[in-house]
Amino acid sequence: MTSYEQLAVTSKVWVFQAEREFTKQEEQLLSDKLNSFVDNWLSHGSLVKGHFKLLHNRFIVFFADEQGEAMCGRAVDASVRFIKDMEAQLGIAMLNRSLVAYLDNGKVISCTLNDLSALLEEGKINQNTSMFNNLVASKEDFKKNWMISLSASWHQNYILQNK
Repeated sequence: MTSYEQLAVTSKVWVFQAEREFTKQEEQLLSDKLNSFVDNWLSHGSLVKGHFKLLHNRFIVFFADEQGEAMCGRAVDASVRFIKDMEAQLGIAMLNRSLVAYLDNGKVISCTLNDLSALLEEGKINQNTSMFNNLVASKEDFKKNWMISLSASWHQNYILQNK
C-alpha cells in the first residue's frame, strides 16, 4: 500500500459511508480485508498506487494515484465489488447514496437527504453544522472539503431545491 503522504494531490477518491458505526470486530475485519485488497488492487495489469482510510468508525475512503496512467474501469469496479462483498458479509449498507452524515457534538449522525430540511427546521442542524461531503473527487478536495459547514455544502442547495 502506498502511504497517504506519497499520493499526489490529484489522486482519485471514493468515499463509502456505512449506515451505522462499525463494531470493533467489524473494523478489524475491514482493516485486514482492506489492506489485502489495496495491496492487490490492479489497473491495466499493474498495482494501483492506492491507499485507504477507515474514518469515524463509519467511512471507508479509497485513494488511487493516477499519475502516469488513468485507472481502468475494472479497477474502479473491483473497489465497488469489494464494498458490496463487505456489505453482504457484515450486513450493513454502504452504497446507499441517499444517506448523508453530519457531526453533532463530535458524534457522526446519519440521515437521509430528505430528512435535512426537517432537521434544519427543528434546529437539530444549522448553517454551521459540519457535513460530510462524500462527493469529493481528489485527495486535495478530500483534505479541504470532506468536512464542511452546511452553508458551504452541496447539501444546502439540495435543501433549498426541495422546499
